[in-house]
Amino acid sequence: MEGRILAHLDIIESVYGIEILNKSRIAQWIEEITDDDKQALAIATALNTWIMMNNTGPGLEIPITVLEQIQANLMSKSR
Repeated sequence: MEGRILAHLDIIESVYGIEILNKSRIAQWIEEITDDDKQALAIATALNTWIMMNNTGPGLEIPITVLEQIQANLMSKSR
């Protein structure tokens, strides 16, 4: 699944003309918290939105707190 996640992150980079500096760690984190393709796509889609709103330059590091918030939101919606 990590390959599919990285591919999605590659597309985000291409669309916004940025480099996600911690892309490998983000993909690993998503793979660690879910083995469900649909949930992984939901996380990547949420990251896409966050990047769109917070893109300030060519290099972007996604804070772990953003990932934790996305995870918490997904968990609350799945109840």
